[in-house]
Amino acid sequence: MKKSFILPGLFLALFVINIIDTQGVNNLNIYSISTEEKADTNNVNNSKDFEKKEHLEQKQEVSDEINDTIDVEVQKPREADAKDDKTTETEEKEEPEEQKEAEEKLGDYKKPDKEHIDKLIENSISDIAFKIEDEIYYYLRDNLTYEDENYLFFKVEDNQTIAEVRVMPEKDGMPIPGLILLPSGDFDILDSLVFVNNDHYRTRIRFNNLFESEYSSLILSYYDAGKNRINKEVKLQPYFLPEIEYEKDYFELFRGEEKNIEITGWNLFNVKQYPDWQSSNNIDYTLTGRGNILRLSVRANRTGELVLPLEIFTNYPIVSEEKEVTNFFKTLNLEFNVKPSRLQYVNTDKDVVYFEPDRRRSEEIQFDYHTGFELRKSYRIEDRQEDGGTLIAEIHTKSITSDNKLLADIRTYDLHRVTDGYLYIKDGSKTMFMTNFNIVNRPDISKIEILREGGDWTSNLNVYPGEKIEVKVEGNGLLDANISFDGCMQRKDSIRQSDNVLFYEVTIPVDIPRRNVMVFLNREITQHELRVREYKRPADLDFVKINYGTIDYPINGSHFRQPVFYDNTIRDINIIFDPEKIDNNNRLHGKQYLNIEVRILDENNKLVDFQTISNIVVCPGESSPRYAFYGDSDCNQQTIRLNDHLLRKTYNLDAFSQIIITVKHNDNQYNTTGKSYKATIFVERKIAFDIMVSFPAGLLVKEFSQSGIGNLSGISTSVLAEISFYDPNRIGAKRPYKFGAGFIALNAFNFSESENVKRDIGLVGIAVVEPVRGSAKFSVPIYFGLGYLLKESDFFAIFGPGIRLHF
Repeated sequence: MKKSFILPGLFLALFVINIIDTQGVNNLNIYSISTEEKADTNNVNNSKDFEKKEHLEQKQEVSDEINDTIDVEVQKPREADAKDDKTTETEEKEEPEEQKEAEEKLGDYKKPDKEHIDKLIENSISDIAFKIEDEIYYYLRDNLTYEDENYLFFKVEDNQTIAEVRVMPEKDGMPIPGLILLPSGDFDILDSLVFVNNDHYRTRIRFNNLFESEYSSLILSYYDAGKNRINKEVKLQPYFLPEIEYEKDYFELFRGEEKNIEITGWNLFNVKQYPDWQSSNNIDYTLTGRGNILRLSVRANRTGELVLPLEIFTNYPIVSEEKEVTNFFKTLNLEFNVKPSRLQYVNTDKDVVYFEPDRRRSEEIQFDYHTGFELRKSYRIEDRQEDGGTLIAEIHTKSITSDNKLLADIRTYDLHRVTDGYLYIKDGSKTMFMTNFNIVNRPDISKIEILREGGDWTSNLNVYPGEKIEVKVEGNGLLDANISFDGCMQRKDSIRQSDNVLFYEVTIPVDIPRRNVMVFLNREITQHELRVREYKRPADLDFVKINYGTIDYPINGSHFRQPVFYDNTIRDINIIFDPEKIDNNNRLHGKQYLNIEVRILDENNKLVDFQTISNIVVCPGESSPRYAFYGDSDCNQQTIRLNDHLLRKTYNLDAFSQIIITVKHNDNQYNTTGKSYKATIFVERKIAFDIMVSFPAGLLVKEFSQSGIGNLSGISTSVLAEISFYDPNRIGAKRPYKFGAGFIALNAFNFSESENVKRDIGLVGIAVVEPVRGSAKFSVPIYFGLGYLLKESDFFAIFGPGIRLHF
């Protein structure tokens, strides 16, 4: 019963395997190819063998999973093994055609062996191709070890060359999950990374600046089988191969003569230069240049046919024809026919000898020894080979050193430059040898002047942090002197220079830690120095703030560009300083010296108080790069309360009084005019309350208990508590109406004894309309009111004019 279930399962498993074979190979036993057949196939294409092996490993995994489901008791050998072997042999014969088609997709690309893949490429990627111009570089084939790391070296000609990048998946036709090329500052990605022909990924990149880029790399990011993102770095090493051209390989040269040979070409910036004299095969040489022009200076030490093996090395590594990383490019064999000079040239150990005007001092000098010299003898040095030359110097030979040099004392008589021509050593009137060196004044600085932009030269050597100035140094022997300004950045003007005057562009660092910049001459300190002073420049007054309520307002802000109205009691006005706003790294201002003026005007613009607060010093805050150098002994940055200085306190001011605050720089402390800002604050009120006495006359009085329109009264007297209203459109002006309540004495000034005269006192609420012109001493307002007569015990209404006097 058990076997009857196992056998159908076995047939089902074989059927599934055959279906899988139809997509790749026809049989699970394709891996059983004979050893000889494998060797033949590998000779055709190793990468195809790797494809097949990978494919078979996948199928074997599928087969293993299916076999695991079959009962362990059934372990029969397959009868179809022989048939499978035949099928495998048939497929091997067909594979070269498929392989040829795959190779045509990538040019000459061939998939590497599995062991190389494991060493150099992460899972899912088999190789990376890099095409520049007509050359294709494969990472696994062309990578080289440099400084213990693998680099893909490739030759370039253009600084902004374009490269095609191809990424081959490990399994043909199988995309790499989540594959992206990460951006880099060294190149721009021109195309999207696309899976082309179901075979490889392709994109193009353009390098930005290969001359200056270092540590360039491509970083490919993708997911592995465990869905973990992997970043694969491919280190790039572009190299520029120099191309060297010169007119000929054979040159004529006189012994002791210095000859310059021009070498041109391409990518010569990558050629290592030799600015100092080198020696090879009795020829001294230097190799210098700029751009794509090199200058080879040669000087022969003996006569005859000489060959200079000039070894050319590169500044940056290149790849040799043997595919090795090296800095050696090639050897140029330059042939020279060195002829004896008419005069023997002797070198000295000094390029510069100092001129002594008193002609009493001498210094030691060494010459190349020649048998023509005699010891303990004096020789003249003149500037002409023929007779009649100017006496430049005189030497007295003393001894021969162990390194075959002639030691002598030299006494100078005139100035000389190498550029002026050769010097000739004479024994009397007979010319013996040639030589050349500089005879210059002993370096000495006599005067220093500075120039600021827009100014004139001045001997005032005060400088300021962060300032860029031009410095003129005057003296003697300066052309070959080394002058430096301690702690500063400097640049010498190579055009305007002489033995007596030099020009420098000097930048004083913002954070220079010294009060004095010492001037050095040939590394020795001189008596000259630049004095570092702190800035005294008026800063914008945004660091000054005014608070008359709960908010701090900058005095130079938009808030105070027009008068400010404040309808609450001004308890005090505080002037606050923010020292952090004075200095910054871009511009320094230094200490700020301020004066504050405060004026108080009443509602009629009459001055009621005037105070001046002087000698206010505000130092920059701790964020200033010069904070430690300002010193805070005279700084008073505390908040200033105006009520401490005013006689008329702000909380006692009447309606529409003005407080005018002017903050300005103290011009006595600056070379330029400072800044000034003004803030005006009005004590605003909406209403006014007052007790008013008036004398209404001719009022129409209507008692409610009587019929008719009422009776006219005589001159009465009213005492009212009135509320008036300010006009919002006119500062300090009141509206023409008021409201009041109080007492009125009707006919108070009517002394007639007639019984028809009614005198009474009433409680009244009155509305008053008066003329707009409130400055008049005499006015006639109009009254309208309701009240209650105390004597008559009756309600009444009044309407009519009155008389009002202002005192």
